[in-house]
Amino acid sequence: MNYAPIKKQKVHEIIIGRIKESIESGKLKPGDKLPAERELAAMFSVSRGPIREAISVLASKGIITVKPGSGIFLNHNDDLFSLFDSILNDGDHDIFELLELRIGVESYAAFFAAQRRTEEELKRIKSALDQMESSIKRGELAVEEDFAFHTAIIEASHNSLMINTFKLISDMFIRGVYQARIDALKIPGKTEEVFIEHRLVYEAILASDPEMARKAMADHIGNISHQLNAMEEI
Repeated sequence: MNYAPIKKQKVHEIIIGRIKESIESGKLKPGDKLPAERELAAMFSVSRGPIREAISVLASKGIITVKPGSGIFLNHNDDLFSLFDSILNDGDHDIFELLELRIGVESYAAFFAAQRRTEEELKRIKSALDQMESSIKRGELAVEEDFAFHTAIIEASHNSLMINTFKLISDMFIRGVYQARIDALKIPGKTEEVFIEHRLVYEAILASDPEMARKAMADHIGNISHQLNAMEEI
């Protein structure tokens, strides 16, 4: 008789499972505010790193909403338990491996976008950048706007393999951006700094400077990795 191997769970997955149990038992209901990050870390007797990762995963799946200055809230969603199951059954992916892949793909997508973009594609990139700025000024995380910006650049590369690769990692991309943006809120001026990094990428593409665009994108994604590494040590 053969049995499927037991999946080894990471700490953030265990935390997600416990939150699911709280919903099943009725202790946590849609619309409820979750405890703050520090409180959750104390409740689960873990460092804040796994808590941040759990929050970013849940937010990327639409299970919770992170409202800067207000807290973390459980969303109303008819597919709530299906979403939890999809998380807990996902493959084991590392955020830093994702960032390595993104540097390889997106830096050269920006390079080619600077060479190949049309005026219409340039307008889409600028529109996403403007929407990101407006969202940040409203005190929001601007994850959807960030995703739209990077998607517009990938599409402007006119490289079908890059476009398809980006589609494959889109869920992980959104999860990673949530994690980075939530962490950035704890660093004064970091959110504005990240926006400037995006603007530098746009300006290089506008100037049709492939090498500047490649470097600006690589620096931006590299800075995300440095930020997440620094937060892991807290």
